[in-house]
Amino acid sequence: MASRKQLIRNAAECRKCNDVIESKHVHDFVRCSCGNLAVDGGLDYPRRVFNGPYKDLCEYLMVEKAGARA
Repeated sequence: MASRKQLIRNAAECRKCNDVIESKHVHDFVRCSCGNLAVDGGLDYPRRVFNGPYKDLCEYLMVEKAGARA
């Protein structure tokens, strides 16, 4: 069986204003208070828009993928 990473938290911390922001659903575009960082994608994909330093706080879960049956 193969495994894959499943996104369970889509978040980041802006290194300019120290805001921790999190996108909770696919079209949830969230921006920090200084405008340096935005996160998007919810648990479908981690997207970042940034103009300076940030810390990625995404969390993943390793999930076993079942193989095809014969």
